[in-house]
Amino acid sequence: MKKSLHAVLLLSTIIIAVAFSYPAEKLIEPAQLAAVLQNPAAKKPAIYNVGPMAMIPDAVLIGETINPANQTKIKTALKDVPRDKEIVIYCGCCKIEDCWNIHEASTILTNMGFTNFKILNIKTDFKTDWSDKKYPVK
Repeated sequence: MKKSLHAVLLLSTIIIAVAFSYPAEKLIEPAQLAAVLQNPAAKKPAIYNVGPMAMIPDAVLIGETINPANQTKIKTALKDVPRDKEIVIYCGCCKIEDCWNIHEASTILTNMGFTNFKILNIKTDFKTDWSDKKYPVK
């Protein structure tokens, strides 16, 4: 019994300490996305909000993808989208490395075969890294 309890405690500690990381080529910086959105001539990516925060203009609101209903919602929204379509996902509830919503959405996109999606690199939260910088908000 003691060994089992110790094993569970150790595993719990390891799980809590894990932070998500993403390769640099999967990230898009807020300033870079804002510049694209503010340029009338730029080709715009499809944008999906997978969290509870404020909306970037023209983003599709999915909601928190740690919620199984929203996992179904994003799969349905992306069902007929070409797998090479340029997509940006964002949440902004917390740092990207701590965000389960981004982790879940990224996993779903990868499992669905999407090859050209980016994750908005929110280093603090949506307010600090987007709204406070006066980037476009709907």
